[in-house]
Amino acid sequence: MKKLTVALAVFLGMMVAGTAMAQELTLFTMPSPRKINWSSPRSLLNSAVTNNLTFQHRSHKHAIGHVFIQLSHEGRKELILTGSVPSPEDNSNDLVLKKGYGLGILFHGMAGRLEKTEDLQAEIVDRFESGRIAYIRFKLNDANYDRLKKYLEIYRKRGYGNTYNGLNRPREGLGAGCSAFGIAFVEVAGLMHPVWREKWPVSVRIPNTLIGGPLTGNKVSPWKVLKAGSWAKESEPHRVLTLYEPYYMYEWILEEWRRENTAKTGRVKLLKRKNAFGLEYDCTHVAPPEEPMFQGAAADIEDDE
Repeated sequence: MKKLTVALAVFLGMMVAGTAMAQELTLFTMPSPRKINWSSPRSLLNSAVTNNLTFQHRSHKHAIGHVFIQLSHEGRKELILTGSVPSPEDNSNDLVLKKGYGLGILFHGMAGRLEKTEDLQAEIVDRFESGRIAYIRFKLNDANYDRLKKYLEIYRKRGYGNTYNGLNRPREGLGAGCSAFGIAFVEVAGLMHPVWREKWPVSVRIPNTLIGGPLTGNKVSPWKVLKAGSWAKESEPHRVLTLYEPYYMYEWILEEWRRENTAKTGRVKLLKRKNAFGLEYDCTHVAPPEEPMFQGAAADIEDDE
């Protein structure tokens, strides 16, 4: 089969996955209990409060949604699931309620950790039952699989997983929320499609008046955020928050599944596990990118690469 570019490989040149080798990257997304309303600071805070009160998946409700990855190699009998989450020592509630961080909490580097395989295996069972999870599976060649495994090994060794959130630039070692952590694996494999960069993120201008904590020295109460009716104009002092929204990712996968199920183009293999929907792309012909796995100052560290 003629080699295709990465962009065409994802959408136009998918081979039957059954003929592919058995090493894979899977990107999982769990939506928030209810879709987060990003239309204003007030609506965002209301969504956060409402989602924290949900009774579905109570032990692992993920009020803002969650993204994590799986690396698996059948021949080597390897299975790794992991994602970026706050550590048990996280004190974000105190920072918001007592320290006046306001929406500055969205930029704060919290204590973090990387999830363990066994923890996620236990957690996702109920999600497959409820359907509140969706996934994209990428079939990989050995070279790209090894690249991703090496990236994770270095990420762990350097302790980058100890910072959750922050600047949300995991490949630079500058913190990672769950979605940034997961998306980084797709990028490192050279599989990130422009459509996903367009459809999956949310971006808002947060006015400096609502950002408390070290970034501004302000003290912002939750009540001040509740009174804010709109995001900042471009001319106002602000910081831009851009992140991949787990709910948008979830919706896109379901929409793409329904579209392909109707059109039956053969561009993507449709997956279903109990009540959860997934997509499978055969990317075994995609060579690992030549660019470094890490970026910025993190790319200059040579001790473990």
